This record gives sequence, C-alpha cells and structure tokens, in this order.
Amino acid sequence: MKTSPIKFGTDGWRSVIADTYTFENVRIVAAALAAHLKKQEKQKIPQGVAIGYDTRFLSREFARAAAETIAAAGIPVHLAQRDCPTPAICWAVRSRGMASGVMITASHNPPRYNGFKFFMPNGSSADTDTTKSVESFLGKKTATGTPATVTEFDPHPDFARELERVIDVGLLKKARGKAVCDFVHGTGRGYLDEFLRGCGWRVTTIRDEPDPMFGGILPDPANPECHKTLQAAVTKGKADLGLANDPDADRFGIVDSTGEYLSPNQVLPLVYVHMLEHRGIQGPIARTVATTHLLNAIAERHGQGVIETPVGFKWIAEAIEEKGAILGGEESGGLSMAGHEPNKDGVLADLLAAEVWAVHRKPLSEVFQDIMKKYGAYYSSRIDLHLDPAAKDALMHNMEQAPPKEVAGSPVAQVVRLDGIKLNLKDQSWLLMRPSGTEPLVRVYMEARTKKRLKELTQFAQGLRGT
Repeated sequence: MKTSPIKFGTDGWRSVIADTYTFENVRIVAAALAAHLKKQEKQKIPQGVAIGYDTRFLSREFARAAAETIAAAGIPVHLAQRDCPTPAICWAVRSRGMASGVMITASHNPPRYNGFKFFMPNGSSADTDTTKSVESFLGKKTATGTPATVTEFDPHPDFARELERVIDVGLLKKARGKAVCDFVHGTGRGYLDEFLRGCGWRVTTIRDEPDPMFGGILPDPANPECHKTLQAAVTKGKADLGLANDPDADRFGIVDSTGEYLSPNQVLPLVYVHMLEHRGIQGPIARTVATTHLLNAIAERHGQGVIETPVGFKWIAEAIEEKGAILGGEESGGLSMAGHEPNKDGVLADLLAAEVWAVHRKPLSEVFQDIMKKYGAYYSSRIDLHLDPAAKDALMHNMEQAPPKEVAGSPVAQVVRLDGIKLNLKDQSWLLMRPSGTEPLVRVYMEARTKKRLKELTQFAQGLRGT
C-alpha cells in the first residue's frame, strides 16, 4: 500500500485526520524522529523523549502509537498522563535534559486536522536542519535496537514551579483579581486557572471540558466567533480580565473588563512596557516582520533595539536564546520571555497580562490607550487575497522584481525581503505580502499611524487582486 505523502511545515507536520493523518503515517514520522535522535542526540538518549497530546479526536491514541514506535527504537519515552499544554511538554524537555519532545496537536486549526510537533533539547521548535534530517529518514528502514520503556508522567508540577519562578506571584497575590479563563475545550484547564487560584484570584472557567469538535467553531482565541463567548462571560460576571488559550495552550487571547478583545499587537506592547518600566528589565524586543512597529517606538524611547525575524516562532526563540531579547512575540498570538522556554507559551502570556492589570487596576484597553498617547498611535490589520496559483505566483514575482515606488500616495522608503515582501513607507506605515505555503492565497499585513491611513492601505491591498 502506497503511503500518503508527509510534508513538514514550519512547525512539524499537520494534516487531515483519516486522510494523510493516519496511525501508519504517525508511526513513520515517529520512526524518522527516533532515527534522527540516535544519530544526532546520542548523549541525551538515556533521558528519553517527552510526548504530550491535545483534546482532538484520537490524539491520545496517536500519541501512544508514536510513543511505542520511539520506544521500539530503544529510546525511553515519557508519555503525558492526560492531555496537556504544548509549553508544559517543552518545559519537561528543557528542564530534564531530554533528547526531544513530541506534541500531538494541530494547535488552533479546525477539528478535522491533527499534527505532530517535535522539539529541540532546549524546548524550542525544530530548526530547519533538524526538520530536514528527520525528513531524510521518512519511510526508511532503521535499526531498532533493544526496546525501551514507555512510562506515564505528569508535566504539570514542574511547569507550575517554572511559572512561579518567572511570574511575579507577589504582585498577583496583592491584586487578588477576578478572571474568567476560557480553554476553548482544550488542554489549559487545571494550569492557568489553578495558578491564579493559588494567587488568591477568583476564577470562573468556561469551555473547560474536552471536546474534539471545539463547540463547532475555529478554536483560535483571535477568531471573533471564538472570543465573543469570553467577552460575554467577562461582562456578565463583572470580571477584571478574560484569559483564553487555544487547544494546546501555546497561544493566548485577552479580554478586558469592558469586554474589549485585545489583539496580540496590543498585548505585546503592554507586556514590553511592563517589562521595561515595572519589572525594570532592560533589553531588546524580538518581533516578526508581520508584527506591530509600536514595539519599535517603545524600544527606541528606552534606548533598546528591535530584532526583526521571519514569521515562525523558532526565529523569535533564536533571538531570545542567542541575541539577548528579553521578550519576543508575533501578531498571530505567540509570546515568550528570556529565562523561560524558547517557545510560545499561552499560559505565560495570560499571566503576564494579569501582571499588567495588577499594576494598573483598570481596563487593559485604557492602559493601551495610555501607551499610544506616550509612544504614538499604530493601527494594524490583515487581509487574505484568495488567488489561483498562477495569479498568486505572478503577484509575488512582480513584487519581487519591481516593487512599487509608492503605496497609496506615500513613497516606499525601504523594501524588506526577510520573509515575503515588506514595504516600509515614508509616512511610517508599512505593508507586508506573504504567500501561504499551503493555500492559494497571499496574506497582506498592514499598519499605519491613523485609522484613515490604514483604510487607504487596505484599499490598495484589495486592489492587488487584479495585478
């Protein structure tokens, strides 16, 4: 029987359950990872591999299949007792000196998908070389060796201790706020809510039961259909904050006491200012090319640098681990900080947002307005241009070969080719075009200093369909 093709993306392998995401293919990927580890991480093999899984259909069974395959290759496996957050598995790998980690999850994608993420020994997502190495072993017969054991473990206690180390517990205990925690039927239950309760907070939880269909919605905290439930719960319960995670809890969603949803492009500046001005930690910020330049304005005022990276949290992780960034994030909802694991952590992000509230004791949307008054106003958005493959390729080719000299009346000051084509304009607005690697569309990210200017950029971007 011919095996369906397995294609790795920027963060492992994701596919449709029962189409190409099958037990056979999960075992093929697990065997390839084991072969890679036996070649590249021999010294760490005795510490084994940690495997976790989310609440999707058959995730536990897929995780068990991966665990048995890796153990059959002679590598000890530590399998999570229950579904758990991705950052908890990453921390287990990093803190215990393991060879690697695996998470069976498709993160915030629709219910029909599942995925296979694998991690470096430091807890970061697999880098390009590691991914290529694992790919090279796909479907190849490899020596098995003496089988190792699969033992179950609970990653929660160690992860909770790590959060106690990096979060200002004293500040949260002093504030004793009221929060609604929304787990979108995923893995975060018992992690975020219990931490806050331990700090004396009054916590209500919603969507805290596992559901592989995620209540029939796209389980992304940034999805309006998703966060409207949290908004309603916050306002009805008169809570200070609404804190959400996606199904594997590596992304975050924040709602303030007025019921307003704050995007990652608002939360990241809130947390960076908090780090600089209230925690007293000085250093550069890392952000992707698609993320707000308000971070640049904040960094410049404080005499700090900005590390701009391609899209993908592994680049943010590299900036934190190797280039001194104290905080890193992306507009899609990823955040982490120096001294913690170099991977996005939605539980950490929610707790840092709680810290910001604890300092100011007012709606976070008001705190954000204060930041814009101090550092300048920035308004951002994104649209997806759905194009057939030929039109998609033609648009990107034309932009690459002959980028425009001006956009919506403002001269282009700089063309950045770090990831896609980014046009930095003279009026401090910008526009980024990135083709999707898996879909027939081009994502266009925009930011401007006024709402009127953002509308003009949006009209320009929509006009690209005909170019």
